[in-house]
Amino acid sequence: MQLCTYRYVGNNMKNEPEFQGQHKIPQVYLKEFGYKKEDEWWISVLKIGSRKTENVRITDFTKETNVFDLPFKDMESRRHYENLFNKIENRYNTIIKNLLNQKKLIEKDDDYLNHFVANILSRTNPTRFFIFEFLKDNSIREKFINEITLFSEDKEHTEKVLKIFKVEYQLNVALGTVMNHFVHVLRNFNKVIIKECDGKGWLTTDSPVHIDKQGREEWLIPIEAEIYLPLSKDFCLFMYHPKSEISTNPLRKLKINKINKVDFNTFDSITKKVTFDFDEYLIMNTETEPTEIRT
Repeated sequence: MQLCTYRYVGNNMKNEPEFQGQHKIPQVYLKEFGYKKEDEWWISVLKIGSRKTENVRITDFTKETNVFDLPFKDMESRRHYENLFNKIENRYNTIIKNLLNQKKLIEKDDDYLNHFVANILSRTNPTRFFIFEFLKDNSIREKFINEITLFSEDKEHTEKVLKIFKVEYQLNVALGTVMNHFVHVLRNFNKVIIKECDGKGWLTTDSPVHIDKQGREEWLIPIEAEIYLPLSKDFCLFMYHPKSEISTNPLRKLKINKINKVDFNTFDSITKKVTFDFDEYLIMNTETEPTEIRT
């Protein structure tokens, strides 16, 4: 039985443990904002509502047991998403190195970022919360399924498969179709790479993909959406649709697939957008001793 349409890569998985810690934010992504200490990677974070920063091991951060497992006994099928996630993440370091060395986004990396953005967006709590709410609410469930199957012929199959499972399992069952939809949408968006300003570095959060829908809330990613993702402390990705009606953002005038420099006010404005869109944590870009935060 085919459960999802997302098929970026695949690989057999053997000798998997029954209980597995799975990360909502990829470790390879977090390392771009972290630091190595005694052969372990750490990040400095501020939990929203706390008055003090803390340092945490990346291997422990946003890790939950079996959170992406599918509801099957067969371990290979159960760990389908973890297999996909690992394959997507394997190229991330190469992307960052290519940006540093070639000063542009090369063609091969362009589509990879579509998958990476779709992947990380689907793994984080806010998106998963909304997907679950859409699936539970019969008044919007059909519209949601129509949207995530917009670029495929799998609507009837998706509906049939989802009905097999209890509602608490349907989130992960639908996840592949949601990611596939995101990839198709993002392939129509232009990409701009923005360099950090004067050594200040980009910050990120535990919900790092910020989607500014500009008031168009009727779609998961509307054509008017402007998308921000800090890729590392050095680079931030900005995405927009070239045919959107709202096109006043000056970032749209920057060079596509190139590294662009901006002034401090622009850097500061982007940082505020990105850091506002958190789940629980703000993530620093350098080692920070536990520090009392003042308003």
